[in-house]
Amino acid sequence: MSFPQYRKHLSGKNFYIITDPTQFTEIQCIGSKKIILEIKANTYFETLRIQEMLSASDCYLLADEKEIEALING
Repeated sequence: MSFPQYRKHLSGKNFYIITDPTQFTEIQCIGSKKIILEIKANTYFETLRIQEMLSASDCYLLADEKEIEALING
C-alpha cells in the first residue's frame, strides 16, 4: 500500500490523511472552524484505529486527495 491514504468519517465532519501505518492527520470540521491534529500511534487503540481507517471499515469511507486539499485550503 502506498501513502498517503485519504479517508473520511461517515458523518462527513472528520477527514484523515494517513501518512504511514503509525501516524495520521485528522481534520475536524466544527461549524465553520477546522481543527487539524497530528496523531502518532503510541497505543494499541491508535494503531487499531489506523488499521480500521486503512481497511475502510465501519464508519470510515475512502476520500479523495482533492476533496481534502480543498477543505484544508478553504
